[in-house]
Amino acid sequence: MTTNKWALPLAVAAAIATLIAGGAVANASIPDAGPTVNAAAGSAVRSAVETSDDEITRECVQAGQDVPDPASWRPGVRFDLDAENGFLVIRNDEYAAVCLVKNGKGTGIAGGVDTRRHVYGDLTAARPFDYLSSWNEGFPATGSVHFGIASSEVTAVSLVGPDNSVTPAVVRDGTFAAKSAFPESVDEPTTNYVRATLKDGQVIEGPFRS
Repeated sequence: MTTNKWALPLAVAAAIATLIAGGAVANASIPDAGPTVNAAAGSAVRSAVETSDDEITRECVQAGQDVPDPASWRPGVRFDLDAENGFLVIRNDEYAAVCLVKNGKGTGIAGGVDTRRHVYGDLTAARPFDYLSSWNEGFPATGSVHFGIASSEVTAVSLVGPDNSVTPAVVRDGTFAAKSAFPESVDEPTTNYVRATLKDGQVIEGPFRS
């Protein structure tokens, strides 16, 4: 049985449940800077996005419980479900976590910070990536937004589904996110595989959840 694995704060859980019931997450998208007129304008837009993500990171850390070394966290990849709801992966040099975003504000950390698994210190040359978490749509799940971590050597990540379809992920500062048609379940072996490209062009593949 595939389940949504997150224990969400009640207010956020209610909002997410509404999204699931209404099917509003069908067209999840990764935000970008959008069209720019010139380099200066593009830099201004990127700076605004980065500032917003920094603020969301601080809000999530403040709203989280027992977050280690609160001042050390910085933003990673961001994934917006729609204009109101989304996620921001945040990280420091040791851990990563998924921040819940509502109306541009960080409302908390999904499931808290797991300091036992999925940590940067466990990444190796043979497996320079690891599973972090998944948010599954609907019940039974019809798709999933997947989150992971990667070493600094990884420049690109794709998820390979059981039908050999390839879904490119967005990578930012050792974090990645992708929306796949194939969910992950804590009750079953891993569904998706990761294809990671390193700086030297080497490609490494392995199960998303080891």
